[in-house]
Amino acid sequence: MMSDDAVVLVFITGIAHLLSAFRLACYQRDEVRHRWRDGLLTSLCGGLFCVAGMDVLIASVPVSPWHSVVSVLLCVLIVRNEGNIIVLWRALK
Repeated sequence: MMSDDAVVLVFITGIAHLLSAFRLACYQRDEVRHRWRDGLLTSLCGGLFCVAGMDVLIASVPVSPWHSVVSVLLCVLIVRNEGNIIVLWRALK
């Protein structure tokens, strides 16, 4: 049986993953030039976030506090950039 703190971390992590996936799924490009690689990267990341969020919430796997912090940080960055993860990708280069 998991403690209350562990359950809260699982819930926060799962919701952060699913919110990120939802924001990436709702992203609409306003670019004149369509790049298929950008769309592929956005779709892959959205799918991974969705699967990770469902896995964490359904299987109730224990997560570390660092996993929760990184998940919430990525969620905040994705929501703040309105789902445009290409901006984050280019900032890393």
